[in-house]
Amino acid sequence: MTVRFGRMTAGRLLLLASLCLNVGFGAYVGAQWLEPPSLPQPSGVPIRLIERVAARLPQADADILWRNYRAKEATMRPLQRDYIAALMATLKLASQPELDKPALRAAVENARDKRIKVGDVVIDTFVETLEQISPEGRRRLAGGLFR
Repeated sequence: MTVRFGRMTAGRLLLLASLCLNVGFGAYVGAQWLEPPSLPQPSGVPIRLIERVAARLPQADADILWRNYRAKEATMRPLQRDYIAALMATLKLASQPELDKPALRAAVENARDKRIKVGDVVIDTFVETLEQISPEGRRRLAGGLFR
């Protein structure tokens, strides 16, 4: 049984549709392949920590945390950028065909030092916030740590 649509048979229409889908899929794969790899957000990004902690606080205390974070954000942004650059340099060294162990160790230590600098600013933000929030907010933070 043959179904005809003008001079096109059903088989030819399916072949044409398959060809179009394959061209579209090939274009998508090609675009993904040529696109530079996106920079993954490290799990230690300060904004994620602030979001998680603020969600556990009463609204007034969360507002204080956000205000303190925003006040330090200008200081933190270049430190975070330096940390991500050091992390990417470490990953680049680790992916080389010939592993240069001393260079890799130095890159890891450099990335760690940069991460510590970011952490110090985050700690300052939390210490400043703990001085300003309500006892209920401090109790919620402390109680949430051990759940």
